[in-house]
Amino acid sequence: MNSLVVWMSKVGREGPRSAAALFNNRVERTAAMRFGFKSRLLLFLVLFGIVAFPQHACANAGTPLIWAGMLHLVFGNALIGIGEGLLLAWLFSLPKVKCVIAMIVANYASAWLGGLFIRGAIVDALPMDLNNGWMWFWVMVVVTYCVTLLLEWLFIAQRFRGTQDWFRRSVRASLVVQSASYVLLFGWYWLASGTSLYTKMDVVAPADLALPESVHVYYISPADGDVYKRQLTGGSEQKIFELNSTDRYDRLFIRPNTTDSNRWDLVASLETEWYGAHSVDVLTNMMVEAAPELRSSRTGTPLNEGTTWLNFGRAQRLGSATNSHWKFWAGFWAVEGLEASNETTGESLWFSYETPFGMWYVRNVVHLPSDKVLFQLGWDQICAFDPVRRRVGLLWKGRGPVPVIEKANVEQ
Repeated sequence: MNSLVVWMSKVGREGPRSAAALFNNRVERTAAMRFGFKSRLLLFLVLFGIVAFPQHACANAGTPLIWAGMLHLVFGNALIGIGEGLLLAWLFSLPKVKCVIAMIVANYASAWLGGLFIRGAIVDALPMDLNNGWMWFWVMVVVTYCVTLLLEWLFIAQRFRGTQDWFRRSVRASLVVQSASYVLLFGWYWLASGTSLYTKMDVVAPADLALPESVHVYYISPADGDVYKRQLTGGSEQKIFELNSTDRYDRLFIRPNTTDSNRWDLVASLETEWYGAHSVDVLTNMMVEAAPELRSSRTGTPLNEGTTWLNFGRAQRLGSATNSHWKFWAGFWAVEGLEASNETTGESLWFSYETPFGMWYVRNVVHLPSDKVLFQLGWDQICAFDPVRRRVGLLWKGRGPVPVIEKANVEQ
C-alpha cells in the first residue's frame, strides 16, 4: 500500500507522461526479476539432474555411466565452459564474453574429439586384462588430462595472442583452469562408474583360489578359434576340435544327449548375422557330470542356447554346488557385474568394472564345487571367484568356458 501511495504522488507531481514511464520501469524491473529467478531455477534443475542421474539411473534405461556420458557431452560441456570462461577472465583480466564462448567451444571439441575418438583408440590398443586393468585405469586418467590440456590450450592461447609473454601465460592459464574442471569431471565419472572389482575384491593368482582339481574346462581359444580342454587348476591345454571360431560372441554350452539321459553333448553356439546363432556339435555322448543351462533343464530337449552376449542371469550349479547356500547372478550391464548372496548368513557382495576407460561384462557363469565360480570376464578372460575370501583371479584367455567333472572323478 505504501509503495502505491508513493507511486500515485509521483504521478500527481510529474503528470501522465512520467506516470507511463514509471509504470514501464516497474514492469521492466518485475520482468527482469522474474527472468533472473527463472534462470536460476533452470540452472538449479539442470545441475540437480546432472548430479542425480548418475547415482539413481534405472538399469533398464541404461547404466549411470551411460547417462553421465550423455549429459556431459550434450549439456555438461556448456556449463563447464561457462565456469572455465569466467575463471579465466577473472584470474587473467580477459573479456568475459569472449572467454566464455572460447571455453564452451573448447570443451565440446575436447570432449567429442579427445573423449570419443582419441581416448577410444588408446583404450582399444591397450593390452588390458584383469591383472593390469587397474594400473591402466590410472594411466588413462593421466593421459586424458594431458590430452585435454593440449586440445583446450589451443583455444585459450587465442585469448592471449598479441599480449606480452602470451605463451607462458596461456600455458599457466590452461593448467589452472583445466585442473579445476578436471577434478570435478573425475569425481562426476567416478560416481557413475563401477570399480568394485578392484576396490572391494582382491585380484590374486589362480593358485591362491584353491580351485577344485576334479573340474576340467572346455573353451574356445581366442588365438585360433578352436576348442581346447584344460584342467581348472592349470596344466597344459589339449586341442579337442577344430572350430575356426572368429566372433567374440561365440561360446560353448552343454546339453543332455537326446538318446541317453546319462550322457551329454558339447555344442558350440556361433554368431550369425542379426544377432542369430547356429549350433555345431563338438563332442557327443560325453560321460561327465555337467551343469545344464536353464532352458535345457526345463524343456529336456536340445536347444540353441544363444551366444555369449545373451548368457547372463542365474549361475547353474555343477556337482556338489547343488547343495550350496550361495547363489550367484550375472547382470546384463557391465556395471551389474557378478552378485553373490548366502541364504544362511544373509551375506551379499557384488563386483563390477565399468569405467570411461574400459568395461567388462560378466557372462557364462557356473557355480563350481567348493563354492567357487567360473565365469567369463569381458570377451576373452576366463576367471574364477571365491566369495568367502573375496578373491578374483584370471585363469587364462578363452571364450565360452564349460566346466565338467569327468566320470572317473564322479564315481570316485
